[in-house]
Amino acid sequence: MKAIAAVVAFVMWVVPGAAVAGWGAIAYNSANGDSSEADGYESLGAAESAALGYCGGGCRIINWEQNSCIAFATGPGGVWGEGHGYSTSGAAISAAISYCGGGCGWREWACN
Repeated sequence: MKAIAAVVAFVMWVVPGAAVAGWGAIAYNSANGDSSEADGYESLGAAESAALGYCGGGCRIINWEQNSCIAFATGPGGVWGEGHGYSTSGAAISAAISYCGGGCGWREWACN
């Protein structure tokens, strides 16, 4: 176990930023319901571009994070909610569902 920890510490020292990249984003298209998430990127711009690319045309960024957790929920009638700035995916998902309201379910989450 100590050997594994030593290797991880060495890699983090030799390649700074490679061990944990801290940006993520969620994209959503309210017209067709498509959504996507991207996490583990080294910049906000890269995370947003990836989320938009995965989501497809007509999507927009609805949430982003740096070294935290975010989530997105949708419900009947086009309502949606988001949670951001949480330390766990569960907390972010709970917040997104709460802000969305009754009948909502989570669609996307991302943590770094």
